[in-house]
Amino acid sequence: MELEEEYLLYLGTAKSWSETLTHIKNNYGLSDEVYAVCDGDGKLQLNLETYGYRIQQCTNHFVKTSMYYLWKEQYPKEDRMRIKKDISRIISTLKNSVKKHRKDSDFARLKWRIDKTQEELLVIANELLSKNKDSNAGKFILKTGGKVTLFAELATKGIQIPDNNNHVENLMGIVGQKVKKNRQSWVDVNLNIMLNTIWHIIS
Repeated sequence: MELEEEYLLYLGTAKSWSETLTHIKNNYGLSDEVYAVCDGDGKLQLNLETYGYRIQQCTNHFVKTSMYYLWKEQYPKEDRMRIKKDISRIISTLKNSVKKHRKDSDFARLKWRIDKTQEELLVIANELLSKNKDSNAGKFILKTGGKVTLFAELATKGIQIPDNNNHVENLMGIVGQKVKKNRQSWVDVNLNIMLNTIWHIIS
């Protein structure tokens, strides 16, 4: 289905990541270099990378997941808010830089900003790990920080991808609300029918 410059490649439920990615690979003529914008799900990212996708870590999920880990580790609220503010500032600065340098084509400056972004995220990760070597928040930022900047790296090559997956998240949110509202047995067939019905309504 074509929606302006967006194409729906797969819509369904209860399928494994490998089944879904195999379906897309076998049914569409994708380019040799493919990108995926996704949340912080480690299994999802691993499957995508296995199929040759380069990952853009959703910037919104990057912040939310980092904060979730800190909350779960009972990090002091004041410190959590400080770190959230720092990460949000770093991401926002990068996004503004991409927007600016797409117009003026100063990609040398944009590359500097990409490096600066990763350096600043590394500082935060090291801070967390220095206080708790087992910090999942620190490990998450260390592991995925390099994937947050892919949209900016591609911008230097004239390739534009989103930095977040809000479009899909909105669809999932609508489906979730409908499932909770209609208290019935949600077997796979019913879920697929609802998913397709909602998609046709909002597309």
